Parts: sequence; structure tokens; C-alpha cells
Amino acid sequence: MRTGWRKVAHRALELSGLIGPLHRAQERRLAQADVEAFDDGRPLPPAELRVLVGGAADPKWFSHRGRADAERFMDLARRHGSPFESGLSVWDLGCGCGRIARWTAPVVLNGGGAFRGTDINPRLVEWCAAHLPGSYRRNPLKPPSDLSPESIEVIYAYSVLTHLREGVARAWLAEMARVLKPGGLAMVTFHDEDYARAWGPPEAQAQIALDGYFVLNDALEGSNYMSSWTTRQGFRALLPAQLEVCEIRPGQLDAPVQAIAVLRRRTV
Repeated sequence: MRTGWRKVAHRALELSGLIGPLHRAQERRLAQADVEAFDDGRPLPPAELRVLVGGAADPKWFSHRGRADAERFMDLARRHGSPFESGLSVWDLGCGCGRIARWTAPVVLNGGGAFRGTDINPRLVEWCAAHLPGSYRRNPLKPPSDLSPESIEVIYAYSVLTHLREGVARAWLAEMARVLKPGGLAMVTFHDEDYARAWGPPEAQAQIALDGYFVLNDALEGSNYMSSWTTRQGFRALLPAQLEVCEIRPGQLDAPVQAIAVLRRRTV
């Protein structure tokens, strides 16, 4: 936890807007780190884009974690009756530079489905559109998206709510309900109490116990600079009436893997 004067100085930088240039300078330094060459046979975004979505330039980590998270989503969708390879319309909300889409988009398209990826950063979706299969475009920080009502059968969002204030997180969950077909599936990750205990700062553990929702580094919403934390019960309280909880898998204590909520759009 920061000492008192450091917290005051840090908050002053956030309120003045100076934290933005400082954060971007840090990202540029991370992108210049020496990394071991790696090739997984698929288009790999440049280091600066990998840092924007994952906070590290290491291409091996980018590939392995992306594949593991993709397999986790695809396994959950299969368990809940919506396999990616069965001709469904799938939306990757917050696709970044395709860390997960590199693995999921080919499965969806090879199965005869439609794959869409969106992100708030135009540089990231431009890279995806130029190098990956599927359709990619920018979404705003706050909904609505440009998707039609009841047009999507599966949504997944990895570490999207984890960078939003509570009101915007609620709005995106409502947007998922709007665009999902009745019976459609949404899989959303978040920083829960287990993740906070194992991997979060002490203030996150204390604040979500008190308030249910906590924002660390309250500036640059939508970027990796900001992180948001909530309990599993707090997450349930964010949901619109149209979404029901199928299951919530807690954050992992032995690896930095976020909690995943599997949600279904009610049919009535």
C-alpha cells in the first residue's frame, strides 16, 4: 500500500491528466524489453500492442496464455450447450490485439459461424482486421455497440469489466443482454475475492469486503492502468434482470486466472 504522501501525489497526477503520458511512457519501455524469439505459427502482433493488452512484451506468454484462456472459454461454452464449432455467432468483446481471438476465431469460422471482435483502441482492432480471420471494429468506452438486438449467440469478455467503473460495467452487462439471442450465452471474467486475496493489493481485499466494488487507480478507464474488483455476490448485483447465472468459477489461488461468470439470456 502506498504511503500517505505517495497516495496524495499519485492522485494529483491522475486528476491533472499527467498520469496518461507517464503510463504510456512506461508501456513504451516495457515494449522495448529484450524477449526471446517465439513463433506459434500464427500472426503475432508487435511488442507494443502486446504490452497494451497484457502488460508484457513476452511473445511466448502472449501465445500460451491466449491459447489457455481461449480453451477455457470454449470448454465452458461446450459444457453449456454452445460449442464454438457449431455454426454460432460469437462476439469477442474487448478483443485487444487478438490474444484470444487468434485461437477462437478460426474454430468459429471453420464451423460455419460468424466471429466479431471489438475493442475501444482503434490500433488494436486495425491490427486484428489486417491479420486475423473474422470481423473487427472499434466499440465505444460506454455502450451501446453497433450490434443489432438479439443478433449474437455467444459473447466472451476477458478482463473487460476489470478496467471499468461500476456504472460502465453495469451498462456493458446490460448491452450483452440486449444483443444476445434468447438462450444465448455470455462468459465474463472479473477480479473476485479469491483473486484479490491471492494476487491483488491489500486495499482491494479490504474495500470489496466493505463496498462490494472497488476501483484502484481511478483514471484512464478502459486501460490496464485502472483495475476494478468485486465480490462474486457483488458481481451478481451488477446483472440486469435478463441475464441469469449458470455458474461462477472463482479466481484461481495458484495461478493469476480471473473468476469467470457464465450467464444466459433468459427466454422469457
